[in-house]
Amino acid sequence: MIKFFSTGYFSRYIVLLLLSLLLWMPSLLFPSSYTSIQSYAFDKIELLCNGSVFFQTLLAFFLTLITAFGINKIAIDNGFTNKVSTIVAFLYILLSSTFINEVHNNPIIWINFISIFIFGSIYRLSNTVNIIPAIFNASFFLGVASLFYPQTVFLIGFIWLAIFVNRLVTWQNLFIVIIGALLPYVFLITWFYFTDKMLEDSFVLFNSLRINISPIYLKSPIEIAIYILITISVLVSATGVVSSLNSKSINLRNNLSLTIYYMVIVFLILIIYSKSMVTLQLLSLPIAIIVGYWFVSLKKQKWYNIMLAVLLLLIFINQYLYLFTKVW
Repeated sequence: MIKFFSTGYFSRYIVLLLLSLLLWMPSLLFPSSYTSIQSYAFDKIELLCNGSVFFQTLLAFFLTLITAFGINKIAIDNGFTNKVSTIVAFLYILLSSTFINEVHNNPIIWINFISIFIFGSIYRLSNTVNIIPAIFNASFFLGVASLFYPQTVFLIGFIWLAIFVNRLVTWQNLFIVIIGALLPYVFLITWFYFTDKMLEDSFVLFNSLRINISPIYLKSPIEIAIYILITISVLVSATGVVSSLNSKSINLRNNLSLTIYYMVIVFLILIIYSKSMVTLQLLSLPIAIIVGYWFVSLKKQKWYNIMLAVLLLLIFINQYLYLFTKVW
């Protein structure tokens, strides 16, 4: 399976499209409304969709495909995989379909789509001359993403960390991060003021910024098994990547390190603030990159192929059990 998606023939893209359709079919046939953490920007999208849950889910499906192929191209451009690999796209599609119900209609799908622009800008810091536009773009898109899930604004620390890792530390570079991240809020609060909705919309925007360290429990044995397999894959891959960093080029080493840092920071945010299982999808992008990079670098892939096959089977079972419960 790893070898199959390590090539970029046209047939691989057809397989990925068919795989996505199969994984999303239960949600497309029986779409679920989003009812978890309040999201200002996602509420506005629901209004634009005129309350059509099917249209929202269909839109989320296309956004997921765009995100998958977008992050796959970024991985190729930055040397994480070979020039024809589709493994990162495959892993992202798989990871974004791990659970059921709201998994295919939620704000995190939009955040991940926006995040491909953040990753693209951050990875360019190691090999670009004019870094200010890259820093500003990453910060601005982070600000936009936080309109969907305010806690992501704390990823400002990740962008600052990228500046330090790439040895680009100046007060101007650090300050431009704050400017870029706050700019969407300046526009939005100005809009609140002129539409006389300052108190009402500001409450919706910032209401979820409350600490909640209550754990989220998985009840389904299948979802527990899926979670265990993904956790093992991430731990093995991250450990392997960290142990081999010294043998990589400076650019690749910096970007791999930053991807792991991003994953850790997001994980800490979720521990402190998460109130919903869907927020785990925030980890899909960095996991797809790290695990994809590690898998294609392996010479012996047998056991990893078996693990991927079992994971894919369990995700299919989980999705279609949901379909059968809806039908019956």
